[in-house]
Amino acid sequence: MARAAIDWAAIRALFPATQRQAYLDTASFGPGPTPVVEAVSSHLEEWSCGTGSWRVWDEVGEVVRARLAALLETESSHIALMPALSAAAGQVAETLPFEPGANIVVGQGEFQSNYYPWVNQQRRGFEIRNVPFVEGRLLVDEFARRVDERTALVAASHVQSVSGFRLDLEGLVDLCRRHDARLFIDATQSLGALRVPTEGIDYIAGAAYKWLLSPRGSAFLYVRPERAAELAPLMPNWKTHDVPYRDYYGPPFEPPPDARRFDLSLAWPVWIGLAAGLELILKLGTKTIEERDLGLAQRFRSGLHGVGLQPAFSEAETSQIVGLRVRDPRGVQESLARNHVVAAVRGEFVRFAFHFFNDESDVERALGALRV
Repeated sequence: MARAAIDWAAIRALFPATQRQAYLDTASFGPGPTPVVEAVSSHLEEWSCGTGSWRVWDEVGEVVRARLAALLETESSHIALMPALSAAAGQVAETLPFEPGANIVVGQGEFQSNYYPWVNQQRRGFEIRNVPFVEGRLLVDEFARRVDERTALVAASHVQSVSGFRLDLEGLVDLCRRHDARLFIDATQSLGALRVPTEGIDYIAGAAYKWLLSPRGSAFLYVRPERAAELAPLMPNWKTHDVPYRDYYGPPFEPPPDARRFDLSLAWPVWIGLAAGLELILKLGTKTIEERDLGLAQRFRSGLHGVGLQPAFSEAETSQIVGLRVRDPRGVQESLARNHVVAAVRGEFVRFAFHFFNDESDVERALGALRV
């Protein structure tokens, strides 16, 4: 049976941020859709009135874990629940097994939450090898010049925050496999908009307040099953139990054998919001959202020629985020804002981010503002 056509206008109506502007800044934060706001508001009402159950609120974490696993096409036990990307990266970085002479290879222009945790390992004796960005690109060839038989881990983003460049993930997986190096991927700027494969990747982490439509304060860490036991829980806590809610005081300390051993406590309103955001995303489906997001971004890139501008990257390197290199990024951003287009400036790029609630009118408004 053919799938019913999606009413994109009805989907768009769930996002108040779209009513008076072209909101093209999901790469900074995803605007709250009505179902997420309603779920959080209902929780806050229960909390205020003392009518809710903390256990019910906390068990939403298992709903989120299952939905994240569905997005990543993996098992729930491979997902740890975290408050931020930095917590996920820190968990891996601080407990990564060390051997004398080992090195970590990381992109020099990575977002700091996927950079500082690795650089901080110099104090443990790791050599840090920085991979330069080439005009906003992070190229596998540059990694290959620095990865060797002593590389313990390679860290990179699937999609670059600053420019929207999409990593050659297959090429980097192959490079790491040939050198027996672990691979950590930051999927903050991709999961929820693009399919993120787990094949050949040891760790995948991401914050959820962008493309997954969560309030700020939720993140995840995927751990390849055979890697979980080699990392000790960095911050053992009352959630570090193989049997949740069994007891809250004293021994025994029995961490789960899988990624759940890294769980941290949940800020309930945030995770209730994330559960609602993931429900919306899963109803639409990753394939549908990816086609929608990439289609809108491609329409925008194609229109740039008509306003005398050029896309920064080839089609193979592009994502749902379009980084536009211009002479005066702040001036362009101010002109866009006067025309009710919300975009960001990151480095030398004006950054336009397209998600499924956007439509062709947003593309045309942005192009029109660039033409002015």
